[in-house]
Amino acid sequence: TGRESQARRRAPPTRSRRSGGAMLFLPMVTSALVASAVGAHRKMLDGGEDFFGGDGSARSQHDRSLLGSSDLAALEAGSGTHFALYIIIPFVSAIVGYATNVVALKMTFYPLEFTPAALKFAQPKGQPFGLLGGWQGIIPAKAGKMAAILCDLMTSKLLDVKEMFGKIHPKRFAEALAPEMAPAMHRIIEDVARKEAPEFWEGLPVYVQAALVKEAMAGAPEFLADVIEDLQNHVYEVLDLKAMVVKLCEANKQDVVRMFQEVGESEFRIIENSGAYFGFLFGVVQMCVFYVVDVLEPSYSGPLLPVFGFITGYLTNWVALKLIFRPIHPTPVLCGLFTLQGAFLRRQKEVSEKFSKLNVELFCNAKNLWEEMMHGRLREDFGELVMRNTRHFTDVTLGPAKPIATLVLGPEAYGRMREHIAEQLVRELPKCVPCSYAYQDGALEVENTVCVAMKGLPPDEFEGVLHPVFEEDEIKLIVIGGCLGALVGVAQYLLVFSSS
Repeated sequence: TGRESQARRRAPPTRSRRSGGAMLFLPMVTSALVASAVGAHRKMLDGGEDFFGGDGSARSQHDRSLLGSSDLAALEAGSGTHFALYIIIPFVSAIVGYATNVVALKMTFYPLEFTPAALKFAQPKGQPFGLLGGWQGIIPAKAGKMAAILCDLMTSKLLDVKEMFGKIHPKRFAEALAPEMAPAMHRIIEDVARKEAPEFWEGLPVYVQAALVKEAMAGAPEFLADVIEDLQNHVYEVLDLKAMVVKLCEANKQDVVRMFQEVGESEFRIIENSGAYFGFLFGVVQMCVFYVVDVLEPSYSGPLLPVFGFITGYLTNWVALKLIFRPIHPTPVLCGLFTLQGAFLRRQKEVSEKFSKLNVELFCNAKNLWEEMMHGRLREDFGELVMRNTRHFTDVTLGPAKPIATLVLGPEAYGRMREHIAEQLVRELPKCVPCSYAYQDGALEVENTVCVAMKGLPPDEFEGVLHPVFEEDEIKLIVIGGCLGALVGVAQYLLVFSSS
């Protein structure tokens, strides 16, 4: 059913969280492997033990200097450590690069709420971290702010709200609403007549009462058409689209996470996999530097581990994000043999289709739009719009009989009757409107409008629609990767020195 599918859609992806937690330990395991290898190396240097078939000879630290010709002699002589211990460094760096990217992405989306909850009071507003510790996913923490930015960009480049509501045909809207609205109006007219003119109403024959109600109901479609026409002309006065989107995103953070994950699924895979590729390349550099330092001054080789861990984690995330959004325009390289363009921009068509579909499913649909108008920040203005059309409906319905009704009921009673009808219709509207959502979703054409507009944007404008939503927080993702890499390096450092 619809409710079951909605529940499934909003169910938190616990498997992703577990996999993210598991990946957090992967760098530590690889750190232990490297630490044991380097620890064995340290013992060999200090004790002159035979290792991997070596002769057990180890140069004294007193024979080494960071300056002078003895450096060249030491480098020419090489290290007593077996080459396998150096060769393993790029592979470990690749694992660290991959793992830190995976964990950094998990920390971008999870947890949905600040954890631990007991420390939430120390969380700065709109920030993922707590001053006393704790963490909330970057996107859930900034869901409201990101939603406001996205809404501004969407309404300025993709969607005209007034034009969108202008696609609703007043007569068809009235027909869609009639099954629920007609009985409600029938009940309202009878209730108000009995309340404001009980003697007059009860004194009428039943067939006369029925005729009067039927006459009033004949104008119901015209009344509903007038309401929608008035709404189309004053939509910005009764609908705060930004407030609606922000409120929905803050209340349903799992939907925001889902939109980012599904729209950027391919790009997130690139970030994860590129961590391994670039981690390996940076590991080659680390291997060379580590070899030189290990030969010239072994005491400095330990502190290099957290430094290179931070550099590896930081640069792999930075490079991965650059590959996603740069270059903006297709750029030929090697005399046109290859064409480079940001991975996200190359998928403009696919991204446009996915984004526009999720946008309607989760946010900009008839249900949410009407909920905002009827219960949101501008609900009083919307209520007044309905009431003024109801007053007009009452006057028009009575027509030539209005003077007689005023004379029989009295001006005050007639005025109260008109106001009560309007007030009750405003209260009944939320119960009746849902039956028209299916028609409105088709008529509004939000998905098609946004999709066509996004596909038609030039690359720089397309990048400017979605990238700014989280651009200012990219540095957090990059630094998280660096910090995780540094933690791995610290673990290596401690294990190395505890074993020496």
